[in-house]
Amino acid sequence: MEIEGAIITDLQEALKEDRKCLTQHSSFPDKEEIFRLSQESFAHTVQVCSDYREVSRILLSPNGDINLLTRIKRITYSEFMHRGKLLFYFNSQHPSTNVHPSPIPVDYLFEIYTGTLTNIIVHWVRSDDRISTSALREIMGYAQTHSPVELIYLTNFDEQADPDQPSPHFNS
Repeated sequence: MEIEGAIITDLQEALKEDRKCLTQHSSFPDKEEIFRLSQESFAHTVQVCSDYREVSRILLSPNGDINLLTRIKRITYSEFMHRGKLLFYFNSQHPSTNVHPSPIPVDYLFEIYTGTLTNIIVHWVRSDDRISTSALREIMGYAQTHSPVELIYLTNFDEQADPDQPSPHFNS
């Protein structure tokens, strides 16, 4: 419980610190700027995840504490509410937005956005891959700014693992 508390506290502080770079813009960033900002806006957060990677691997394993993941998702959701006000128009009445009715309810949209970023970090923590924290932030940038279908089109599957073999990450 003490270790989980430290992870949560450090994660909250890192997210708050990373959010500061988003307050330096006078207008809402476009898709390309959001991607560029991902290196800076996740720097402290990813570092905390890296610092706690080994213990988190155990805590987030199938034999770990599901409540930790729930707490992390809650923090991520709260952070999205803060960052969303800096990155996106949440007011559909704003004159410069071209908003169309969404087929996706807002709570599902938040789940998609925050769940994707959380799942990327959890996957990285659980995996044996040693991709750099910079590469992880780049992946998070792509995930924020591209749909899953766009990302599939950008991927060269010929360079990936054998599709007939199960991913070792599902057994972690």
